[in-house]
Amino acid sequence: MNYYYDSILRAVDYIEKNLTEDINLDRIIGCTSFSKFHFMRVFKSILGYSINEYVRRRKITEAARLLIKTDIRIIDIAFMYAYNSQEAFTRAFKEVYDITPNLYRTNKIEYKNIEQLPLSEGMLSLKSLGAYVEPFIVERERFIIAGLEYRGQNTNYEVPKLWNIFSKYMGSIPNRINDSVCYGFEDYEESPPMGNFRYLAGVEVSAEDNLPAETAIRKVPGSKYGVFPIKAIIETVPKSISEIYSTHIPNSGLRIRENYDFEYYDCDFKSNRDNSLLYLYIPIE
Repeated sequence: MNYYYDSILRAVDYIEKNLTEDINLDRIIGCTSFSKFHFMRVFKSILGYSINEYVRRRKITEAARLLIKTDIRIIDIAFMYAYNSQEAFTRAFKEVYDITPNLYRTNKIEYKNIEQLPLSEGMLSLKSLGAYVEPFIVERERFIIAGLEYRGQNTNYEVPKLWNIFSKYMGSIPNRINDSVCYGFEDYEESPPMGNFRYLAGVEVSAEDNLPAETAIRKVPGSKYGVFPIKAIIETVPKSISEIYSTHIPNSGLRIRENYDFEYYDCDFKSNRDNSLLYLYIPIE
């Protein structure tokens, strides 16, 4: 096992065993063989977020499950995960889910695409190497996607959060062609995958007529596409896409045709499930 991975996994094991405690950072790092400064840098460079952020998201993930699956009072869940008040817990919960604990429980829709899963050796490998199956080639005719749009760099899980909003909104979109398929269309303001991009969570429609005012559309041109299946572990998807663009496309001999791509989600897609796949379509010559 990678020397760094071994230390990270020991730290994660300590966190999981003490998740309902007020976890002390020095004790976490005491499980590793590194200094505090060095371990914090190693953790963030490999995972893309700080160890404090990981602990916070793990607590909120488990608390969110209790909100859906039990009738435990919100204040008791807050105390269970070492928040000293319901207000402090609500602030932390909203930072992760963009919704209050009470509304999350009322809606009874689990935001699994924002969960912080416990880190494992397999997930660390996905973070380092990316994860996708060899591509296949298809041709698609022109089609239209309608949905909700985000513009930015997805630095705080904005794209997964957009999907949670869209899941409640998509029923209001008329002229849908296939109720079991969704698309994540992105076009880049700089060469992918760096810089700002526009992301549209949407569905295919037969026409633009009678769409709600806030609906954004993309007219996707007919093209040949390289299709890359990607494992549905949400936090590793950006790394997988980066690997496809930076390594696998150049090595494959495929030539990119346009400055966009789109993700295809079928009815079998389940976020954060290792046996589930999404499909990245990249236009090629």
